[in-house]
Amino acid sequence: MSLNYRQMLPEDVPAALTVRLSTRENAVTLDELREDYGVTPQSMADELRSHANGWVCEDDGKLVGFSMGNGLNGEIAVVAVAPEYEDRGIGKTVLARTQDWLFSLGHQEIWLLANPDSEIRATGFYEKLGWRATGVMKGHDQILKLQNTAAPGQPV
Repeated sequence: MSLNYRQMLPEDVPAALTVRLSTRENAVTLDELREDYGVTPQSMADELRSHANGWVCEDDGKLVGFSMGNGLNGEIAVVAVAPEYEDRGIGKTVLARTQDWLFSLGHQEIWLLANPDSEIRATGFYEKLGWRATGVMKGHDQILKLQNTAAPGQPV
């Protein structure tokens, strides 16, 4: 296994969506992404060309995990890791790179949507990394927020 991390490109969207659709928990279809979140392969690629950024993890050239953030509103849009690559720190690493990028843009607080079901590992994953539930729901998801703890003028 040779893991490599790099910035996400619009050309990575098909492979990234394959990973997203393969996740065990919070499974979703392309139709659900489009209908519930307004996400399509084209919209993801367009966002990467304009106001979004992301990081991918590859194993010998195969995309196995990724994260994307929206620079305009400070949202972590997605973190996904292929099931056979879970528990290797990939999600934490791509999320950290996306968080750092959002904070570098000047966001003092960033946010994401997470399933509030305590049986879903994602919420616990985020909470261990300092994310906090706001008590606010958006659709069926709860909003979690993370504060920038770096001192003003210091790198994140």
